[in-house]
Amino acid sequence: MLTSRERLLKTLAGKKADRVPISLYEFDGIYQGWIENYPEYVEILRYAEGKTDKMYFWCPAVENCEFFGEVDREQVRIKTWKEGASSYTKKEIETPLGIISTLLREDEGIHTTWTIEHFCKNKEDIEKLLALRYIPCRPVVDSFFQLDKQLGDKGIPMGDIPDALCMTADVLGFSQFLMAYVEENDLIFKLMDFFQERIYNYLKYILEKSCVGLYRIVGPEYATPPYLSPREFDLLIKPYDTELIKLMHTHGGLARIHSHGKIKKVLNSIKEMEIDAIDPLEPPPDGDIELKEVREILGEKITLIGNIEERLFETGKKEDVETAVKKAIKEGTSGEGGFILCPTAMPLNTPLDKKIQENIIHYIDCGLKYGVL
Repeated sequence: MLTSRERLLKTLAGKKADRVPISLYEFDGIYQGWIENYPEYVEILRYAEGKTDKMYFWCPAVENCEFFGEVDREQVRIKTWKEGASSYTKKEIETPLGIISTLLREDEGIHTTWTIEHFCKNKEDIEKLLALRYIPCRPVVDSFFQLDKQLGDKGIPMGDIPDALCMTADVLGFSQFLMAYVEENDLIFKLMDFFQERIYNYLKYILEKSCVGLYRIVGPEYATPPYLSPREFDLLIKPYDTELIKLMHTHGGLARIHSHGKIKKVLNSIKEMEIDAIDPLEPPPDGDIELKEVREILGEKITLIGNIEERLFETGKKEDVETAVKKAIKEGTSGEGGFILCPTAMPLNTPLDKKIQENIIHYIDCGLKYGVL
């Protein structure tokens, strides 16, 4: 029997392993700040030991960095406060043209952060952001090698970076980004180029420090239907992300594209970007394509990851979970090419309902039952 590390690396290389790898997605790394404080989650993690295969999220710790560039501490002011069951954080950044600010909220029992006010609320704020002096961010990367050693045979580290569109949509808010793109897209491309330089240099730095492996790129979903057309995808994603992917490949790394939603019409463009893997491949109706058709379009060189709707854990019965897992494995392993079973997201609320816990455990069991190759 292969170790999880061997199984994942073999699958990502498009080779046949002993079974389909099983991922718990954000449980591996993203939730590390809180998940072990809740017994109902810890029970899942303990059950999963030796049964699932970790692609463990990693980002280096950074100090005095904003937008992948160094800033003086005196340029940044942070204020936090509580109102009822919500915690608020206001961040202000001083630029040569004035202050930009964002307001974040985190609600008790839901372990995510909502952006209430985005950094760029108007054209003037965009100009302020673009005026920031650029000093490349140089993070300490020791944690990559510590994580790699800690994981051992249980899995692999996975870097996680946004692309230029992700950063652009984040500072504007998605609806304002769409309006700005239609009305005055020269500013959007200025922002994209601003972020691309910073992301590229950041990625180049950590790759040159030997933090080489699988990297997830987040952002392509912002340029997919029904929001934007395949033509816009080719303008906003293809050239920018391809540059990052080539950089990863130059250093011997692997590129995994993350894109929710309806991706059918942009799959040929994604294939041309020469990615190594793609997730989360949501089935209809949230997605617009079945796994077997994804394989037909993308071919054998790209590993497919995902296809199990998180919502199924919350609303489905055990037999629904089993049906979905069985179908995903059958279609994901049809023909040549790798497939990794993975949810499209994971629950992040506490306490966790017993039914959801049991469905996640059943998902693991079904992956083992049907995933033997």
